[in-house]
Amino acid sequence: MGIFWITNILIVLIEAIFLGIILYFYIGIIRRTGGKFIAPMIVFSSLFLVQSILSAYFYYDFSHFAGYRIAVPLIAVNSIGLVSFVMLFITLKQ
Repeated sequence: MGIFWITNILIVLIEAIFLGIILYFYIGIIRRTGGKFIAPMIVFSSLFLVQSILSAYFYYDFSHFAGYRIAVPLIAVNSIGLVSFVMLFITLKQ
């Protein structure tokens, strides 16, 4: 497994950590307020969390047969996704 695939896996795992924290915030909000608006956000966050975990698994699998020509563009795409989730996390934390 090359450094590019390891980087991709680390990015999506960091994404998954932020999504887990965001999901925890949403669950806390729904417990305190019982708002119906938050329930779809919990489902939405959960789906993104599952997607991040599956991405880490698939990237590990791809690393055995796909080279850097696939891994490098995925680093760019995953980095943008990570930045967006970090921004969402910072927004929710305020």
